[in-house]
Amino acid sequence: MAEKYESDPELEKKMKLEKTDEGKVIDIKGTSSGKKEEMEAKMKETKAKMAEKKEDMSSKIHEVKKGAEEKKEDVKSSLEDVKKEAEEQKEKLEKESEEEGLTPAEKILNDIVNRFKQGTGQINDAISDYTEDESKNLVEKPLVDVMETNDTVTIIADISGLKKDDIDLGISKNRVEIIAMFKDEPEDEEIKFTKKERSYGKTHRKIMLSSEIKVHEAKANYKNCTLTIVLPKTVEDITKVNID
Repeated sequence: MAEKYESDPELEKKMKLEKTDEGKVIDIKGTSSGKKEEMEAKMKETKAKMAEKKEDMSSKIHEVKKGAEEKKEDVKSSLEDVKKEAEEQKEKLEKESEEEGLTPAEKILNDIVNRFKQGTGQINDAISDYTEDESKNLVEKPLVDVMETNDTVTIIADISGLKKDDIDLGISKNRVEIIAMFKDEPEDEEIKFTKKERSYGKTHRKIMLSSEIKVHEAKANYKNCTLTIVLPKTVEDITKVNID
């Protein structure tokens, strides 16, 4: 007859326990359940973060798409403005060409030639005070001599072919300016200069003085194509002091 053994609660409890390498006793079933809950919590947290990143990425993509649409509209508007301006310029050119009896191409070429002529005229005005002598050195016009004594400064300028009304003279304490208005050069397009030494248009000569002069006592005379300017010098007052 087999022997009956009564269940021992302590023995069953020991069977549920296991020793670690360090000798500590852990509850296998309790630990597994805890790890499962921890893993589920981490997975849930990871899913939440991924959802947030996905939403953030969608928001950024939406912003980029919106910015691209706005730029597209700006470019389209700019192109329309350029197209409109081009049409207006075309209509203006056609109208002006018809008024002048030219084709649009002839009108454009004519405008280019006129602008070139204007630019050449401006350059000539800028260098009207100068001309090249035979040694190719730049010489200011009108030509002047400046002579000085203890009391006066005398300037003699050669200005031919003008009346005194065509000459403007400006004097300050240390400078003299001579402006001469010559006749304009020939405008005939068939004329080409092979040598050009005479003055045309306005010439402006500035002469700096080494001494201060009495402006209100200055005198000028224009005779036989020669302008003579006499400038009295300013003399400093010297007070004599007695020595004790």
